[in-house]
Amino acid sequence: MMNAQHVLRENTMKLTTHAHQEPAITTPDGAQRRVLSYGGNLMVVQFTFDAGVSSWLHSHPHEQVGYVASGEIDFVMEGHEPTRLSAGGSYYVPANVKHNIVTYAATILVDVFTPIRQDFL
Repeated sequence: MMNAQHVLRENTMKLTTHAHQEPAITTPDGAQRRVLSYGGNLMVVQFTFDAGVSSWLHSHPHEQVGYVASGEIDFVMEGHEPTRLSAGGSYYVPANVKHNIVTYAATILVDVFTPIRQDFL
């Protein structure tokens, strides 16, 4: 029987993990990125930002759904007015649409991508 902290990797799958067990990669805008579980066409990634950070305006060919686990952000997406989100808020980004965030407090975001972000592996 596997305990909750066991990580099983099979080919391009990570079935279980805990964020604190995953190495943090520092992104160009200073966030800490941790790849959590992934497989098939889905990937879960945790981003941790300090307060007062603006991520760079970017796009990617992946659909993205995000959840604000803690903190407060302005979610900015091309063609839409910025939206203030706090813990419990969520957002959707279509593929190839430019977007970014601005943090007002230390923030943890949990993002889900489809297909898998091979560039994060």
